[in-house]
Amino acid sequence: NASGKPMNNLELAEGICEVSPTLREARRAHVKSFGTLIPHVFMSDVLARVGACLRDGPAIALREHRPELEGILAALERGMAVGDRETRNVTPVSFPNDSELENFFLDLKPLLGPKISAQLQGK
Repeated sequence: NASGKPMNNLELAEGICEVSPTLREARRAHVKSFGTLIPHVFMSDVLARVGACLRDGPAIALREHRPELEGILAALERGMAVGDRETRNVTPVSFPNDSELENFFLDLKPLLGPKISAQLQGK
């Protein structure tokens, strides 16, 4: 971010929502429901959206959802690179580690940046 301070979870969510109208709406409903952003819960929405983009395989995902998919993954990578401690902790627990359990993981893995990839349990 421009201030030079580490990125926090709200800034990470904002970066994700800038590139994903679907997740912007999910965050709005999430905040309405919980009264605040609960990062690990929101990350499950992020993971579900990435899975929805990859549902028909990586070629179709990159053809039909490239800006959104790449934008989400870039925001997560930035969170790992310049996030505060909480952001660097919530991101790997809630995204790459959980993604390894998903049926779309093999399609997702090559799209992940180096910081996220380094967090994978199975490596």
